[in-house]
Amino acid sequence: MKKMVRCKACGYIMEEGKLGDRCPACGVPHISFEVYTDTMGENRRRLLNLDLHPISVHFPISFTVAVLVFALASFIFIGQVEDFLTCTTKVLVLFLPLLVLLSFLVGLLDGKARFRKIGNSHILKTKIVLGTILFVLSLCLAVVVWLKAFTDPVFTIISVIIGAGALACIFVLSLLGTSISNSALPGK
Repeated sequence: MKKMVRCKACGYIMEEGKLGDRCPACGVPHISFEVYTDTMGENRRRLLNLDLHPISVHFPISFTVAVLVFALASFIFIGQVEDFLTCTTKVLVLFLPLLVLLSFLVGLLDGKARFRKIGNSHILKTKIVLGTILFVLSLCLAVVVWLKAFTDPVFTIISVIIGAGALACIFVLSLLGTSISNSALPGK
């Protein structure tokens, strides 16, 4: 196992052999580092180091923002630009529920690897509820966009409202995820 060190100032953990004159995260001198012993099992650490959940979250976020922006832009543009926005949005909303579901499942795997028991954490249970709501909203958004969004102003307004609700869910999910990202992980 590699010898690890931790910055006393910011908590940054790295291999001792890669430590230069300063902490790469906060810039304090290398004397601010101490030996760090990881209490987590090697397989568990390897899984968490893949960072699957944070990576998988970026796609639904960008798709949701794009759908919301394109829906709002459809009120401004007409003709070919409007047609392009409509086609692009229809493609995005086809994939959005799948991406949300993938992110949700990877989040469950990540939560299980990090905390062993998801049911013990109020924050993780809240994330599961919000993730479920986000999935339902992404399905509703797909249906509304494919029905008549951008051709009927009422449906376009409904898609903006659903998109804003989905973005609100994503925002709260992000805040909750950030709040537990540095929590101490139990056991091996």
